[in-house]
Amino acid sequence: MVFEALISAKRAERHPLLIFLLGILYSSLAIIFVISVFDKYFKSLFISMMVFASIPLFHKIIIIEEKKEKFFDKEMPLIKEHEKAIKAFIALFLGFVVSLTLWFTFLPETTVLDLFSSQIQEIELIQSSITGKVIAPDIFSMLITHNLKVVLFSFLFSFFFGAGALFIFSWNASLIATAVGSYIRQTVSLVSPDSSLLLFSSYLGSFGYGLLAYLFHGIFEITSYFFAGLAGGIIGVAVIRHD
Repeated sequence: MVFEALISAKRAERHPLLIFLLGILYSSLAIIFVISVFDKYFKSLFISMMVFASIPLFHKIIIIEEKKEKFFDKEMPLIKEHEKAIKAFIALFLGFVVSLTLWFTFLPETTVLDLFSSQIQEIELIQSSITGKVIAPDIFSMLITHNLKVVLFSFLFSFFFGAGALFIFSWNASLIATAVGSYIRQTVSLVSPDSSLLLFSSYLGSFGYGLLAYLFHGIFEITSYFFAGLAGGIIGVAVIRHD
């Protein structure tokens, strides 16, 4: 497989920037391929293609992390060593988010509505639920319950399917990209198209602000998904090896 040969697992753990660039490459190729080949039948199919491209590398990373369990007697040095894999997960996630945000921002509106229809509906549902219960005491427990479910599924997907949690990571990346892309398009729509400099600064400013705002808001939940996914994958490999 071509994607497996692009970068080794050990090199990927040492160079998160390469993983970030791979995330941009994988997601961009997935978008281009789905639009070109599947035409009107491409709703969210690009997520599966992103995952398929990423699975070989991250399955190898999980295997490497499981082997490290044998060389550490204490927990803290081992956790420190697993940090390399977490950084690789985060780098891939950020690559997905940046790439999908740019595609959402610059693709024609009709294509965006087809390509990201599921994500748009999900965000509207979340926003309506939060807005409708803004003073209700159960809103906090609802969010906590939702996040705990995602953590559990991240663990189980990786336990049973190796790097299966990549589906959850990719879906969340597409949700953030949709939210940020929507914010950028709304902001830019208020700017006069006659001023190129103002239009460029509006794109740049809204992209940076939107990306930082949403990532800062969800960084703790997302990181917990990475830890759960890595844990599930490591335990799954250990079970297979009867270790």
